[in-house]
Amino acid sequence: EEGFMLPEAVRCRIAQTLNLEPRMVTYPRWFDVIVGNPPYTRQEEIPAIGVDKGKLIEDALKLGNRKIADISRRAGIHAYFFVHGTKFLKEGGRFGFIVSNSWLDVDYGKGLQEFFLQNYKIVAIIESKVEPWFKDADINTCIVILEKCSSKKERDNNRVRFVYLKKQLREFVPPAQDIWEKQLERLRVIDALIQTIIAHDRFYENEELRIYPKLQSELWAEGYDAQEGKYAGSKWGKYLRAPQIFFKILEKGKGKLVPLKELAEVRFGIKTGANEFFYLTEEQIKRWGIERRFLKPIIFSLKEVRGYKLNKSSLRKKVIICHKTKNKLKGTNLLKYILWGERRGYNRRPTCAARGDNTWYYLGHNWDYAPLIFPAKIGERMPVFLNYGIFEDKKLYGVTPKRRRDILLIGALLNSTLARFFIEYASRQLTGSQAIADIDVIVVESLLIPHSKNFAQKSRVRLIAAFKKLLKRDALSIFDELGAKSADEVALDKVKPDRRELDKIIMGDILGLTEEEQLEVYRAVVDLVRARLEKAKGVKKGRRKQGFDIQALKAAVIKELEGLEE
Repeated sequence: EEGFMLPEAVRCRIAQTLNLEPRMVTYPRWFDVIVGNPPYTRQEEIPAIGVDKGKLIEDALKLGNRKIADISRRAGIHAYFFVHGTKFLKEGGRFGFIVSNSWLDVDYGKGLQEFFLQNYKIVAIIESKVEPWFKDADINTCIVILEKCSSKKERDNNRVRFVYLKKQLREFVPPAQDIWEKQLERLRVIDALIQTIIAHDRFYENEELRIYPKLQSELWAEGYDAQEGKYAGSKWGKYLRAPQIFFKILEKGKGKLVPLKELAEVRFGIKTGANEFFYLTEEQIKRWGIERRFLKPIIFSLKEVRGYKLNKSSLRKKVIICHKTKNKLKGTNLLKYILWGERRGYNRRPTCAARGDNTWYYLGHNWDYAPLIFPAKIGERMPVFLNYGIFEDKKLYGVTPKRRRDILLIGALLNSTLARFFIEYASRQLTGSQAIADIDVIVVESLLIPHSKNFAQKSRVRLIAAFKKLLKRDALSIFDELGAKSADEVALDKVKPDRRELDKIIMGDILGLTEEEQLEVYRAVVDLVRARLEKAKGVKKGRRKQGFDIQALKAAVIKELEGLEE
């Protein structure tokens, strides 16, 4: 810029491509609109190619020397596009991005939520129930529309429209065409959709879409932790996907529903850092002759168990649990195996090395089995297993009630259709060939269940008896449990009798839901799981796209440079 006299509203830079001479490019300092579709990847997934990624991200989060956003490194890089783009946007200017929808519900999305709430009027967040929008991308997306606003009063009074589309986007927005009359018609239809969205200040739903308006000040209050004095985040996905019955349950459940963490401890499963060393098949155990006292059964996957109760005989592997030093293991076959593992470098892997040179094979001094095992991912099934003496892998969560007398009671509550209902609206929805929902440990801790104090002794006995009936059979898909493949087919008399008995005690006796309201819960669960399956079919299998191919780009650049040298 030195030597150029430019107006304050204009900037210039020297631009150079591989095939052209350097040239000066001028551009506006401020923009009215920023539109984009940033790559669907995290910064950790981008290999280093001579760029200091840490500094790049640090600079993106700063305006001058002032940090303007606190974004977790686990967030997708689209988060940094929002923050950096803010520096170029006029007051009242608009952002329009299509990004991964994970920030709506995961813990590391709280930084982006806070940034939006403090700098923008959130105009609309739009998600599709029926399609992923990008068939080559194995990820769910949402449209985010923001308006830059420095007035806190205006931001607080703004209504955020959470819009859930029930039909494919092409039914709302016709394809672009060259014919002028068709272009005008397309603009008219788009404008009609916009007017429909902004016209509703209250919940609205028809056969095409659902609109849930929410005051921005309420979103802030919902996510603000007064005790910690900071914004802690909230689950916004429920405002897109949850039906009215969801909020009706919250209303009727006031004073009765509490987060699971108030009644139980929730932990991550075992993270070994080297599963191929720690997890052994029976054949490997016999080949090495490893002493049985150092081995415990472990559940690795939901696929290993058919019912609601863990059965040791169905598990394929055992895990090494040993807290003895190598000196005290002299003469054991386990020591020979540990030394073999060291020769192959397992002890140098980050997770193992963090335990210490001489204790790298320790998996915790006070590790004990959890009475209930909660899945970290769910598809059509979501059994929460009753457990005796079995350890869980990191892909599962251990749940230990604070009172042992509540184990069966909480097991019954977690296996209810109501629990599945809440989980579906709080977890991160994945796409691709694996049509599953990803459950964060915070989601499990925050899962609302009736407080055990609300159960009269008679209801407690009945609920535990109903759960014991479930323990005698296989855990079926939600469609088989409820006897329906679609929401229209749901009927109370089609639900499995033992499941209906358990649900009726919780939803009817404890929460006071009418039979029609209980039916709405069943319909909502079937509808959401079915929608996830159908949405996954829209992703082209075998063509996963999680961002740009940096290695291919690097190879192309090198090839081009070699050609220039010649």
